[in-house]
Amino acid sequence: MVVRPGHSARFRRMWLTDACYLRPDGTFGRADLLVRDGVVAEVAPAGSRPSDVDCSGYVVLPGLVNGHYHSQATLMRGMEAGLELFDWFGDSPGGRAQSRVGGWLDDPANLTELADVVRHEYVTLLRHGVTTVADCGSSEAASPTLLADLGDEVGVRVIAQAYDDWIERVDDPARYTVNIESEEDLTREFVERAVGWRDRYRPVFAGHSLETVARRELALAAWGRSSIAVLDEHGLLSPRTVLFHGCEMDADDVATLARTGAAVMHCPVSNLSLHGRIPPAVEWRRAGVTVGLGTDWGDTDMWGTVRAAWLLQQRLPDQPAYRGADEPGPLSTDRATHADVLRMATRGGALGYSRDDLGEIAPGRTADLVFLDADRLRPYVDGPELSTLAAAVVTSAGPGVVRHVLTAGEWALRDGAPVRVDADALAATYHRIAAAVTA
Repeated sequence: MVVRPGHSARFRRMWLTDACYLRPDGTFGRADLLVRDGVVAEVAPAGSRPSDVDCSGYVVLPGLVNGHYHSQATLMRGMEAGLELFDWFGDSPGGRAQSRVGGWLDDPANLTELADVVRHEYVTLLRHGVTTVADCGSSEAASPTLLADLGDEVGVRVIAQAYDDWIERVDDPARYTVNIESEEDLTREFVERAVGWRDRYRPVFAGHSLETVARRELALAAWGRSSIAVLDEHGLLSPRTVLFHGCEMDADDVATLARTGAAVMHCPVSNLSLHGRIPPAVEWRRAGVTVGLGTDWGDTDMWGTVRAAWLLQQRLPDQPAYRGADEPGPLSTDRATHADVLRMATRGGALGYSRDDLGEIAPGRTADLVFLDADRLRPYVDGPELSTLAAAVVTSAGPGVVRHVLTAGEWALRDGAPVRVDADALAATYHRIAAAVTA
């Protein structure tokens, strides 16, 4: 990347010229992009403006949005293997290991080291091109304000989950989400409190919903209906509501989300590895539901999630291999395109969290931009009749391809290295802590 002398991590105005960028309609085009005061101010014909940053060797994407994540859980990666969700932290080798690490995470005496774990995880996400992460955390010791502040240090926008009454204690409620309890804790008392928070703060609500068969059965036993129906009846579903997973949603649940504008963060790697589920996220989108993507538990591989989302949505709905001429209706061919999945990973996640300013490259949008090395994506075709560039991005992108990142118009990553923190020192600290905690 060629940057005109005088441009540092902070600037007010800069032309990114000859950029091959992802347009809001899911296609790629070339343009000169003006970034001013942290915003994409203008999209001009390629080569028409004086260059501050030559982007001819890059593919430019909006910053990725990791719509569901649990920081600190990388320390417990793999310990959940073979366990049902309600057996986590229980009396099994994996559960006991989880409990040991969980005890360390919840101890306020370890807060300094815990913060270094989070910084390291956020740096890893940044190297994948993630500029916004919705972090549910894993520790009682790490407050939502701490997580948001650590994101600022690294250059990643963190939308942290506020549990219990934390929303009443933060200075800026708009930076956080209010937790919706999952089915085992979805009580009438909680619903009443959530209605009060809705009326007082107008927050974005977010929570795990219908992740497993057991959780759906708990809702039916306690309420006689789906938890989504319960939230809808109490006015807790709106465009300011985000639900995680949704693996066990039925057609009525999907229709309710489409009607209310609530979003789902699809976690394909987590869903398949933990529960063996492949929910039909592409059908949710085509029903009108806003869908984003999340890495979920112990996973910082955002591009692995993108690839899984695309691959798993190539699976056709179950149906007979042969249908006679007298059987009505066409066979379903609903599949996610590469452009569909890129939108889930960017604009879908942004809109889910009511961030209309994020997730696409267009005038007025925040300048969260990811620069991919075009040579490392090749071969691809990008012509008027055929473009395979979106396929190349989905199948080949990763931290080795992400070269630079702008967050709100400021450099957060240059030549693969974070600008604001010492990544090597953080990695050494993280591995030392991980070795001690998991011994």
